[in-house]
Amino acid sequence: MKKLLVLIAVGLLVLAGCTPTEEPAPTVYKIGTASYTSVQANAFNAETGAAGRIRVNTYYATVALDADGKFVYVHIDTAQNQGTFDEEGNVVTAEPTPTKKERGDDYNMKPRSEIGKEWYEQIAALEAWMIGKTPAEVKAVPTKVVDDAHQFVPDHEDLTSSVTITIEGYLKVVEKAVANAVEVEDVAKVGAGSYTKVSGRNFNTETGVAGRIQVNVTFAGVALDADGKIVYAHIDTAQNQGTFDGEGAIDAAEAIPSKKERGDAYGMIGRSEIGKEWYQQIEALEEHILGKTPAEVKNIPTKVVDDAHQHVPSGEDLTSSVTITIEAYQGAVEKAAANAIAIP
Repeated sequence: MKKLLVLIAVGLLVLAGCTPTEEPAPTVYKIGTASYTSVQANAFNAETGAAGRIRVNTYYATVALDADGKFVYVHIDTAQNQGTFDEEGNVVTAEPTPTKKERGDDYNMKPRSEIGKEWYEQIAALEAWMIGKTPAEVKAVPTKVVDDAHQFVPDHEDLTSSVTITIEGYLKVVEKAVANAVEVEDVAKVGAGSYTKVSGRNFNTETGVAGRIQVNVTFAGVALDADGKIVYAHIDTAQNQGTFDGEGAIDAAEAIPSKKERGDAYGMIGRSEIGKEWYQQIEALEEHILGKTPAEVKNIPTKVVDDAHQHVPSGEDLTSSVTITIEAYQGAVEKAAANAIAIP
C-alpha cells in the first residue's frame, strides 16, 4: 500500500512538472509622437538698426499610455531656432541651436522666473504632473492670462509653484501625440530626440527671388525592448521657413504641417526615381529599423548621390524603397535612444 501511495505521489509530481506554464502576456503600451510649430517674423528695423528675424518654434512630444489610457511617459521639448537678415535682404545668421531641454541652465530663464526655475525644470514638472492622468484630464487643466506673452499659464494648485510658462503649445503637441498613438508590445524604454538644420538664402537682386530662412527639425520617438532593440519608431520633419525682400521686409512667414502630415501634398513623387512620396519612404525606413539596435541604425550603409543627397541608403534591402538622404533621421533616432528611460 505504501509503495502504491509513493508511486501515485511520484506520478502526480511528474504530471505537475509536465503541465505547460502560461507565457506572461506581453506588455502593451500605446505610444505616439507628434509636433506643433509656430513661426514668428520681424522685419529689419530702420530706426533701431535691429536685424530682421525669422524664428521657428517646433514643439515635439512622445507619449506612452497604459491599458487604462493613462500617461506613463511624457517627453516634451522645443526646438527654437532662428535666422536674421539685414536691410538689404542679406542673411546675417542662420545656425541651429540645441533644444530648450538640451540647453539646460544656459537657456537662462531662471533670472527672469518668479519661482526661480529654469525652462527644463518647469517642463519636467509639467511632464511629471501628467503621469497617471488621462489625456482628457491633461487637456482640461485650467490656465490663466498673465500677460501678452503668457496667455496659458497653469492655474492649478499642483502646478502654480512649479510651472509659470505658458503651456498652450505643449498641450497641443501632447494631444497630437496621443492621436498618433499605436499599440506596441515588449516595451522596456521610451525616448525622444531631434536633429535640426538651419539654412539661409540672400535676396537675389538680379532675379528678385526672395531671401529665405529655413528650419528643418527632424524629430523621433522610439521604444526599445529589454534587449535594446527598437520596437517602435516614429520619424518626421517639421520644415518651416520665412521669406523677405531686398529691403528687409517680411514676405511670408507661416507654419505648415510636418512632412508626414502633408502626405501626398508634399509633392516628392513626381521627382522620385522610385515613384514614392516622402511619407512612404520614411515609413519604409521606420519599418526597416524595427528589431535593430540604435548602433545598427547608425551604421546603415549610405552613398553620395549628389550635393543634396549625401547619405542615401546603399544596402539592397532599402534601395528600392528609400532614396532620400537619411543622416538627420539616423541622428534623431540616435538621440531618442540615448534619451530613453525605463517605464513601468
